[in-house]
Amino acid sequence: MIPATGYAAKHSFSRLKPFAFERNDVGPNEVQIDVMFCGVCHSDIHQVKNEWSNTVYPCVPGHEVVGRVAKIGQGVTRHAVGDLVGVGCMIDSCRH
Repeated sequence: MIPATGYAAKHSFSRLKPFAFERNDVGPNEVQIDVMFCGVCHSDIHQVKNEWSNTVYPCVPGHEVVGRVAKIGQGVTRHAVGDLVGVGCMIDSCRH
């Protein structure tokens, strides 16, 4: 497991506060990113406020990030440790 820190809401009317949690280890086709910047957009705010009635708390908003690759899985060929990368809101794409 990878220790991580984010800012989380504990319920729909709480402010974001520092929150420690764990991420799964890097899988064979995944990269670990040391996040440098994170955007919080309108959909994150809707999610934190549970306006779509599907929020699981604690909720850590911010699904658009920029950072550096810290570790790569054994099957990763497109990125290397140290690469500057970005992640948008669409992940796990079939790329077609």
